[in-house]
Amino acid sequence: MVSESTSDERETEAPKVDAEGQTTSRVSKRSRSLLVVVAVVAGVMLAALLLDRATTSPALCGSCHEMEMRYQSWEQSAHNPVTCVECHEQPHPWYAVPQRLVARGALLIRDVGSHLSGDYDDPVDGPSAQAEPIADEVCLQCHDANRTATSGYRILIDHVEHAKRNGSCVSCHIRTAHPIESRSWALTLMAKCFECHGDLAQPEASSACELCHPEDYELLPASHEDQEWELEHGATFADDAQQCAMCHDAKTCDDCHGIEMPHPEGWAKGRTGHSLVATVDRAVCSRCHGGQLEMCTMCHHTGYDPSKGTWVKHHFIQVRERGAGSCMETCHSPLFCVTCHMR
Repeated sequence: MVSESTSDERETEAPKVDAEGQTTSRVSKRSRSLLVVVAVVAGVMLAALLLDRATTSPALCGSCHEMEMRYQSWEQSAHNPVTCVECHEQPHPWYAVPQRLVARGALLIRDVGSHLSGDYDDPVDGPSAQAEPIADEVCLQCHDANRTATSGYRILIDHVEHAKRNGSCVSCHIRTAHPIESRSWALTLMAKCFECHGDLAQPEASSACELCHPEDYELLPASHEDQEWELEHGATFADDAQQCAMCHDAKTCDDCHGIEMPHPEGWAKGRTGHSLVATVDRAVCSRCHGGQLEMCTMCHHTGYDPSKGTWVKHHFIQVRERGAGSCMETCHSPLFCVTCHMR
């Protein structure tokens, strides 16, 4: 009876153990599946966060040579603690990583496409820079719309009135993070003001100095105090004429130079242009172009070799090799040679 009872117990216990083993196996499989899912989700999230962080680096934008100028100007600006994407993409909440990556990917595809096709302004600073202006909501992430405007340059400006009338932050602050290298920061700001205040079509926006500058403000830019400015300002005008036009009109240039400035079309050709002025008063030319030899040699005396003495001493070599026609066509009359050679 004992053996039969023991046998019965074994028979009844065996299914229990088997059933428990099957249950444990199913739980174990579900746990492993859940762990795999959690690991995959965590991996995807980690990869997204790393990608999000990597694509916020301004160095990524600066890696394209087209963007080098803008990257360097950003480094010199007051906005250098702010990354590119904080201004150049629509704001998203901190947890909206997928939306940020999609928006950033669209920017990247556009910029890479422009890089490969060459379809961009060079330097990247032309009309397309304003084709997609920064939205006010981007600026308002950091700046209070009702704040009192401050200016280290002591400018008299009603910020609230301008903001209300212009309707956009970038209507004035277009170069906040990317000042132009050839302009001082003050002139960068002033150039934007003059899009309205220097426009004759908007007479209500006066360009009078006292409208924006207090009486004790030093109007003379620091660059003008340099002794070399008188000789070098022509290059500044050629590169960025607006810098000069904000304070000076054409008459200012003409009165100082003694001739129409900049030189009118056809100035270099014929006898009514620079040759006539040079004949009447060579000093007018030397104010900008230096001494006589340097001034004329730039265009006319291409064969001049200073080691052989003055141009007069060996100009006959050029006449012999090229003929006197070029001399007569540009500066000298047929009788000019007689003044020396008939003595």
